[in-house]
Amino acid sequence: MVAFIRHIPPSEARGRLAHVYREIRSDVPRVPNLMQVFSLRPETMTGIYRSWLSSMWNGRVPRRSKELLAVAVSKAAACDYCVDAHLVYLQATGMDAAKTYEIEQRMAEASSLTPAERVAVGFAARITSDPRSVAPEHLAALAEAWPDTEERVEILTVMSALNTITRICNGLGVTLEIPFAVRRFNAGRKGAIALMSRLTALGLDFSAKAVPVRTPEENRHAGESLYLGQLGFPALPPGFEQMESSPELLDGQLRLMEKAVAVVPRDRWMRIGLVVSRLVGCPYFADNCAQWLAQGGAEPDAVVAASEGAATSLPEAEKACLRFVRDLTLHSHTIGEERIKELRMVGLSDGAILDVAFVGGLFNGVARLTSTVGGSGQGS
Repeated sequence: MVAFIRHIPPSEARGRLAHVYREIRSDVPRVPNLMQVFSLRPETMTGIYRSWLSSMWNGRVPRRSKELLAVAVSKAAACDYCVDAHLVYLQATGMDAAKTYEIEQRMAEASSLTPAERVAVGFAARITSDPRSVAPEHLAALAEAWPDTEERVEILTVMSALNTITRICNGLGVTLEIPFAVRRFNAGRKGAIALMSRLTALGLDFSAKAVPVRTPEENRHAGESLYLGQLGFPALPPGFEQMESSPELLDGQLRLMEKAVAVVPRDRWMRIGLVVSRLVGCPYFADNCAQWLAQGGAEPDAVVAASEGAATSLPEAEKACLRFVRDLTLHSHTIGEERIKELRMVGLSDGAILDVAFVGGLFNGVARLTSTVGGSGQGS
């Protein structure tokens, strides 16, 4: 068992899933539990994996800085699986083990951080734990520390991606790679991370990886087709032009959002988007999702109330989904297997539960990205 929901291990995979597993194993020594949790949806797994390659293996920001941000977001989201994984990567990229643990404990106050990394790590923790508190002065400080637009887009995209994946990981109960019997003691955990980092350094190529990507013109067309065409929103998300400075990252974000729109019914997608975006503080998605729902006769405030447990006319399955997504946003680390059983009891299959967690997690990342990329657009 790698999570609260059913999965298909590599040894039993066939067809498209087997192909995706082979793609992953061509880059990394084994298929992580986090990837296996997506096995009921091979196309979603492909999108998540390729987005990970685009954001972490490519670009201009050093891998060390990106891994620092990954640790910061994972720690702020209380995702033990992701904290362990990115400490392994940090040490595999050459950082001294003691420094990695100081960063885990002290975050932006760690002495080994550069001034620019200190600002980015502090921003990553803030946008993860309290996104509504992000103010113009925080965005201005980030722009001052990272004046290059492309680099700033990269680090914000990493923060976004980790806000997505940590919540999916927590919400679906992905099993830790380090057994509890080992990691329950600090020395055992550190020893396991040190061993895994050495094996990772030996078996993993950290150089840039080629990922299929659309041209800037194709990205623009895809964005307009998705947001203006399929969703009927009046404008592209704020910050879209800044994202265009990094075509690989924009392509990955668009493909994930295209997948999210396809895997759940449109009204469920809009309800999830409304709830998450109001909690995160993203007017673009909150307002547009509310308008879409209102045009269909739904009461947006009643949808939000349903996520808080209020009695509404929504079907029980929809109310359960909204309560799950609210918890996924506010405190994903507290979700236990009983919540997954509740979703099954109202008629959701494990594949449908995976879809809800994916859409809810993705909105947590994209809403934060949308709220910050446009606002931090000053600089060169």
